[in-house]
Amino acid sequence: MKIQLNKITWYSKWLALALFVAIPFLGFYFGIRLGEARQYAADIFIYLKNASSTAAPQGSAYYENVSEWQTDRNNAGWSIAYPIDFYTEDFYAAAPADDWRQGMPGGSGLRLFALTIPKAFEPQTNFSDAVFNVGMSGNADAVSRCLVSENASAQTAASKTTINGTVFTVFRFTDAGAGNIYETTSYRTIHANQCWAVEYTIHSAEIGNYPPEYGLKPFDETKLHDVLDRIAGTFRFE
Repeated sequence: MKIQLNKITWYSKWLALALFVAIPFLGFYFGIRLGEARQYAADIFIYLKNASSTAAPQGSAYYENVSEWQTDRNNAGWSIAYPIDFYTEDFYAAAPADDWRQGMPGGSGLRLFALTIPKAFEPQTNFSDAVFNVGMSGNADAVSRCLVSENASAQTAASKTTINGTVFTVFRFTDAGAGNIYETTSYRTIHANQCWAVEYTIHSAEIGNYPPEYGLKPFDETKLHDVLDRIAGTFRFE
């Protein structure tokens, strides 16, 4: 059969109809994928730029200058500042839950604020992520246990520190399992008959679990602790 390209036929009509229907969907699909790829690349660029103390000294200085950070003020009478390129979430209408702080049984409370530092902050290392939380509870049992640590796993002695006029008891402990390490630093205080917990957990993996050809290095623990302790140091009651 000879196909005449300049003649309208039944199959050319069906082809035109199929293209008319398919092209918008294909354009939408690939547009979404392109947008996701661009956003991912932008996120990686930001974190690589700010995380590298040698390649981007200005980015490194930003993490040390809390006056340039974003400040979160909510209606619970407290505030906290944090680097604007970290992922944050407020739980203004959250229901009481047991995960309002790490490793403390004895009643539910409110998880008020969460911040995540992603793996891209320390690329090509055994760092997995870090989570920073602010939580509080007025449960009588929680308040009575507020300044006592129930987690005895590799725990160091408790210490005291003052943050913006409020005295906090500081606990540090480590948990490990299945090749993962979780280092938690918990700042706790009793304020207005509520137990408050301002704390973070750094999650990393045993570097020996990775093949040498991956070329991974141990993550910079000092840098992570400095940034997270600096965030904790901006917490204040208002």
